[in-house]
Amino acid sequence: MKMFAYRGKHENFGDELNHWLWERLLPGFFNDDESQLFLGIGSILYDNFDPNIQKIVFGSGYGGYTNAPKVDGNWTFYFVRGKKTAEVLGIDPSYAIGDSGILTRSCWDAKSVEKRYPVSFMPHYESAMYGSWDKVCDLAGIHYIDPRWSVEKVLTELSASQKVVSEAMHGCIISDALRVPWRAIRPIAPGNRAKWHDWASALDLEIDFDPIGPSNLVEAGASLVRKNTYLLKNITFRHRRIRQLTGNYVFGSTVKTLQRVAEKPGQLSSDEAIVRAHEKMLVELDRLKQDFSKKTASAL
Repeated sequence: MKMFAYRGKHENFGDELNHWLWERLLPGFFNDDESQLFLGIGSILYDNFDPNIQKIVFGSGYGGYTNAPKVDGNWTFYFVRGKKTAEVLGIDPSYAIGDSGILTRSCWDAKSVEKRYPVSFMPHYESAMYGSWDKVCDLAGIHYIDPRWSVEKVLTELSASQKVVSEAMHGCIISDALRVPWRAIRPIAPGNRAKWHDWASALDLEIDFDPIGPSNLVEAGASLVRKNTYLLKNITFRHRRIRQLTGNYVFGSTVKTLQRVAEKPGQLSSDEAIVRAHEKMLVELDRLKQDFSKKTASAL
């Protein structure tokens, strides 16, 4: 079985978490056999997988980036990220247990990390690429966490925070799993918003989003021309040059907005909800191991 994980132009914490987590929970489980794909963390339930291979779904979600896949006998579900994913796929809502990143609770002891930051901010990885959020955070007096850092560095920085403000969904998902209060920044790109509600639905959680606005002229320009693919590509392609020409100027209003958001109380799902989701995932993890140990034995 081969593990599938999305990778864009840069490594991104939520996607890279797949490589870190499954290596620990399922050591020796994966190889390069593409006749079976393991779909774990991420909005990776696409409609463009080979219809003839077996897809093993273990906590993935549907993000609307393609049409919904047609579910047939080559799809096996252990659980999915949330109720919206279950609805779109036409499967029983009982499969909506939560994002499998919650299993980080089994592999990481956040309580052993000393708290060093009153508030930390983590942007979406595209915002980290094109924005100037490190400078915004510096001016706001808030610790900056880059989603392109290594998984263990991000986990350490989240754990060392008293509160996390995040535009990156997995910044909030993992903070919530590790019991670090968080506040969600409404993603600048509209297409990145629905998946948050999908994750939250499995934990009976309502997200109190805060809009924050762009950090610099690149992000502001990209927002204005988002529907014009040609202009958007030109702005993002030249983002370094634009920042250089503007002296890496950042909007003072965004600095002040981030400061205001950072003063608000954090959110958390209930202890009961996160424990219940984690325990259900561990049951499914055992079932997965048993199912495939039986298949291996029968093949021998």
